[in-house]
Amino acid sequence: MVEATVAPAKVMANTSSVGELKAACDKGLKELLTAQGYEEMHTHTDVKLVLGYIGVAFCAIDFAYSWKYPFDQTKWFSYISVSVYALVSALALVYSYVVQRDTFFVGYNKAKGHIVSAGSCTRRNEPTYRLTLTTRPIRGRQDPPVFNSKPVELRQPFATWFYEDGEFACAKFNSDIEGAVEALLAKKAE
Repeated sequence: MVEATVAPAKVMANTSSVGELKAACDKGLKELLTAQGYEEMHTHTDVKLVLGYIGVAFCAIDFAYSWKYPFDQTKWFSYISVSVYALVSALALVYSYVVQRDTFFVGYNKAKGHIVSAGSCTRRNEPTYRLTLTTRPIRGRQDPPVFNSKPVELRQPFATWFYEDGEFACAKFNSDIEGAVEALLAKKAE
């Protein structure tokens, strides 16, 4: 088992808010994987930022063009810029729902030669944390130590990792997650 000592500050969450509990667990997982040597990849954020910048650039050009010339001469470009903005906003939304889904962490470890993705979700009025971990080799690697493995799913009630007053039980969480990561790396695709 990989030993990673993470000594975060005391984390408190409202035990009646599933969203706060999920956010605290997601943050704890990010800190644990970072402490284990995984560097976060920001591909999902970068794709959505590029799409947003494209939409804003068209609107800024439209604004500058409309500032200089009267509306009757620029309305055709306004139609185009609004259409492009709507299209790239729709593409960003589709990307979030189809590609990114529940993934909140994608990190790579060059020494180990693989990428780990973590996604979590909860259901309304059900205090259970559902974590899905997947791994794949780093592209271009000649000797991938880990092949595309089947995902490891972990389902635990939040009460397992939080005390009654809402304090996050970091040591228990870290041991459970380290076990899930080890199971992930031990699993090979068949």
